[in-house]
Amino acid sequence: MFLEQDLEGVGQFGIVLVHGFGGGIFSWRHVMGSLARQSNCAVAAFDRPGWGLTPRLRREDWEDKDLPNPYKLESQVDMLLSFCSEIGFSSVVLIGHDDGGLIALKAAQRVQSTRNAFNVSIKGVVLLNVSLSREVVPSFARILLHTSLGKKHLVRPLLRTEIAQVVNRHAWYDATKLTTEVLTLYKAPLFVEGWDEALHEIGKLSSETVISAKNAESLLQAVEDMPVLVITGAEDSLVPLKSCQAMASKLVNSRLVAISGCGHLPHEECPNALLAAISPFISRLLCIPDPKRQ
Repeated sequence: MFLEQDLEGVGQFGIVLVHGFGGGIFSWRHVMGSLARQSNCAVAAFDRPGWGLTPRLRREDWEDKDLPNPYKLESQVDMLLSFCSEIGFSSVVLIGHDDGGLIALKAAQRVQSTRNAFNVSIKGVVLLNVSLSREVVPSFARILLHTSLGKKHLVRPLLRTEIAQVVNRHAWYDATKLTTEVLTLYKAPLFVEGWDEALHEIGKLSSETVISAKNAESLLQAVEDMPVLVITGAEDSLVPLKSCQAMASKLVNSRLVAISGCGHLPHEECPNALLAAISPFISRLLCIPDPKRQ
């Protein structure tokens, strides 16, 4: 986990960014500073286990210490809330992209339950290109699940190329915005020691990102009274607009914004339009009294 701080001194209210599959804190570089200035709030980015430049834990690292598997979504929910608490946020807005949005929703559900031991309240959630019924691990990445350890050195170069290039093939609407510099950023985490073993663990758990209709309903019910902003790229080929519309329709206190000319990565492809959608939402939330302090 890493923290990027755009304002000096962490206040009690903060905005926390949670990236999706293949991302890291680097993927928020176009919006973090502007969001902090526009909202006059501290903004932090959470680097999920297995991504960014976090150390890649091996199975023995947690099994020998009788710790939970850090690659499981429920473990990452705990880590996210602990992260918010440890950096001094007592209330937050969570902004989650793709399966990072699922983690944000689960964190909101956890806070609403009696199991919330983190002393963190969630004032609102922003969901970027989020689906509750999509397995996020691409099929080619599952190659590792069927590759013997002795042959993994043969697949690593292929996977590095494929994982970086998939951003071009599927996630972007305007491929001209995908520069060599951007590809380098997305490829860098694939050189962290143990990255392939981490991806293997993530692949084995990928079905966690596809939740049953009953569990999805329960999850949305848990946040139905919470302000939720649903944002999608109108040309997203991975999470169709209709999917986001259906999810937003089930949330009483939600608003949907579709960014035209944008694919699956609005924070990369259309950061100004994304900020224009988020800033009013944050401003309205800052005017909402916190019932716990009344």
